[in-house]
Amino acid sequence: MHVGFLGHGTGSAPTAADYLVGERDAAGRVRPGVEILRANPDHVADVADSLEFVRRHTSAAIAWAPEDRPTDAQIGAVLDEFERRPGRGLEPELYGWTAVLHREHGTWVHVHVLTARCDPETGRSLNIAPPDGRRPLAPGRRLQPPARLEPSRRPRAG
Repeated sequence: MHVGFLGHGTGSAPTAADYLVGERDAAGRVRPGVEILRANPDHVADVADSLEFVRRHTSAAIAWAPEDRPTDAQIGAVLDEFERRPGRGLEPELYGWTAVLHREHGTWVHVHVLTARCDPETGRSLNIAPPDGRRPLAPGRRLQPPARLEPSRRPRAG
């Protein structure tokens, strides 16, 4: 399993949400399955687009190798772990995020995450992936895999 944060965040959050729930991938291929796992992507996008910050949202992807074949329960456990880490003590309702599962051809699944970069209590910017090394969810950092999910044996690039 790999967690990667994407460089998006200054563009339209509704466009990002539309991509998450769209029936086609970036290459135009029809996705075999799209499932909203957490929160409403349109609501998160509306919150993000209402912010006056330059970087209004953060996007991430959680991906498994096809041979990992995570179960729905294992995917849910990973999302529970993801939800606990970004806030560094914030309650989950204090940051807006959504998770959408994409099932691809074969056995490959991945989850896209979209977060509004705002603490709703203070109105201040909230960055769940700061560049200073304090990242609770840094790219490549492993979340604790759920029981019986073996790590991918595919070699890493680079």
